Amino acid sequence: MMENADIHILGGGPAGLTAGYYAKKQHLNFLIFEAGAQVGGNCRTLKLNDFRFDTGAHRFHDKDLEVTGEVKHLLGDNLLRVDAPSEIFYQEKFYLFPLTLNDLVGKLETKTLLKIAWDKLRSGNGKQAKNFEELALRRYGKTLAERFLLNYSEKLWGEPTHKLSTAISGNRLKGLDFRSFLRSTVLGTPQNPAHLDGSFYYPKYGIGMIPDKLCEFIGDERIKYNHKVSRLIHKNSKIEKIILNDDIEIEVTTVINTLPLTLSMRMLEPAPPPKLCTIANTIKYRHLVLCVFCLNRASFSSNASIYFPSEEFPFTRLYEPKNRSPYMAPEGQTVIVLEIPCFSESDVWKMSEAALRTEVWEALCRVKPLHSDEIIHYQSYKLPFAYPVLEVGFEENVKHLVNYFETFENLHLTGRSSLFRYLHLHDLFKAGKEVVEQVQ
Repeated sequence: MMENADIHILGGGPAGLTAGYYAKKQHLNFLIFEAGAQVGGNCRTLKLNDFRFDTGAHRFHDKDLEVTGEVKHLLGDNLLRVDAPSEIFYQEKFYLFPLTLNDLVGKLETKTLLKIAWDKLRSGNGKQAKNFEELALRRYGKTLAERFLLNYSEKLWGEPTHKLSTAISGNRLKGLDFRSFLRSTVLGTPQNPAHLDGSFYYPKYGIGMIPDKLCEFIGDERIKYNHKVSRLIHKNSKIEKIILNDDIEIEVTTVINTLPLTLSMRMLEPAPPPKLCTIANTIKYRHLVLCVFCLNRASFSSNASIYFPSEEFPFTRLYEPKNRSPYMAPEGQTVIVLEIPCFSESDVWKMSEAALRTEVWEALCRVKPLHSDEIIHYQSYKLPFAYPVLEVGFEENVKHLVNYFETFENLHLTGRSSLFRYLHLHDLFKAGKEVVEQVQ
């Protein structure tokens, strides 16, 4: 089976599975190599006894009719429509996200509201923003941006916001500028629903149902678990062989690669030009530590997510799976997940389980009253290469690396980590279809 495949897909995350999904629909002969024992990458649903939670605050947004149709076909009645709000916790108060004027008026001091208005009167659109800090200041003004956007973004990405590309905003700030923010309150005009944080689809038993259903459609016989890609052997502008688990050699005809871009560069044999290796060493990925508390209480909040911009909290986001689907925790109990972004050299990445639990729990108790005897289970999880860090100028560096990979006639890149793009699940379906069309 291995030797006879026409297409070898490296990586069993959403990017690899969606490529396999469309390859199967086109009756192509392919194999997927997954490094671990479970597909899904960083888009999985895990279990602690009767509690379910995802490896991230995942949602499926209805942004593409064709993709939504594919997912509805895969999941049927197991795909739920969810309307759950999100909030920002700042200086002991909860603020609606996206921000609304009514909410701010009820919670901020008059002098702060006047500063917000003055900031906006002084700011203009001017030239195109060079970095995320400029973009946020122009869209919201200094007071709002510093309270709710800049400090949070610095915690999330691990870099000062003037070093971050405007691309980190994705579509989140599009249609959420100060003008629409005022219009939504004064005129009663709702903000663009395409950018609301609280309306989305979600599978009954967690986001992992989507990769699981993709896997079911593809067929387990086409997925090779516990097969880590070690090297990519190339010659004459073609990938000739892949080495798995350091000792399994496979000759290949066509390769679809979803693995992290910089990792793939280091796998190449012979090695790429030194200049490209230097560029690869400047590109960063952010890791993620998840701290999971299963609690003997009906709920912690009614929010899909809560964001924490202040440095006093080690985590950036809290999500409560039960607010996405009631089937994620037993009746009368709940589970909450706290995300801590970091780099591999960060202290939190190396912290002991006991120290991490203590630090996170103590911070969590400052948000709402909790008692340690409410904890049924606790567990932390480490997710490497959770997402690319989009620094100013990253596009040019990434372009050099991607262009080099494109010199290989039989190699195709797809997915968030491989193309170094901040993509969502619906984007990955589209990318999977496109890459399969390229190889046909």
